Amino acid sequence: MARIVIVFASHLEAQGFEIPPACEHRVEFLVSGVGAYAMQYALHDYCMHHSPEIIVCAGIAGAFSQEYQIGQIVALTSDCFADVGVISGTTFQSIFDMKLAHAEQTPFVHGRLPITCAPLRHSLPQVSGITVNTITASEPMRDLWRKTYNPAVETMEGAAVHYVALRQNLPCLHLRAISNMVGERNKDKWNIPLALENLYNELRNVLIQNLVQ
Repeated sequence: MARIVIVFASHLEAQGFEIPPACEHRVEFLVSGVGAYAMQYALHDYCMHHSPEIIVCAGIAGAFSQEYQIGQIVALTSDCFADVGVISGTTFQSIFDMKLAHAEQTPFVHGRLPITCAPLRHSLPQVSGITVNTITASEPMRDLWRKTYNPAVETMEGAAVHYVALRQNLPCLHLRAISNMVGERNKDKWNIPLALENLYNELRNVLIQNLVQ
C-alpha cells in the first residue's frame, strides 16, 4: 500500500475522476492551478506537508505529430521548461545555451528533467514533452519547438512536476491524454471529453493493476 498524490492542473481535468473501489492505496488529490508557477508551488507545498510516496501527474496535452491520435494516452519520462530563454528570429536559445545556468546541474540532465518512473504498471508510449507558458497557437512557433526540442507533446505544467519530483527524490508517473494537435486553434478539431474519458480509464487501470506493494 502506497501513499499516492494525483495532481491535476485544473478542475476541468480533475472533476470527473473517482478512485476505483478496487484500489488499495491511499490516494489523495491536488488541483494546483494552471501554469508551471502554480504547479511548482502547490506540489512542493503539498509534499512538505503530506509526504507522499508517489506522484501521479495527469492531464491533457497537445501533440506535435499525427503519430499520436486525439484521445491517446502517453507517459512522459522527460520534460523541460522550453521557453525560458530568448527567441531571436527563427531560433531559440535557452538559459543553458546562454551559459546563464548549467545544463547538468541537479536535477537537470542535458537541460532536461528525466523523472524516475513510479513503480506502477502501464504499457503506454513513453515520450518527451515540453512545458511552455503560452500555448503554441501558430505554425511558426510549433516548428520552432519541433526544431529545438523534437518533443512529442506540449503542456503548461509538466516540467514543474518533474522538477519537484526530482528535488524531493520521489518516483513520478506523468500521464497525458492528447486533446488536440499543437498549433491548431480550431476547437472543432479538439476533443477534450474523449481525452479525459480515456485518461480516467487509464488512471483507474494504473491504480488497480500495479507493482507497488
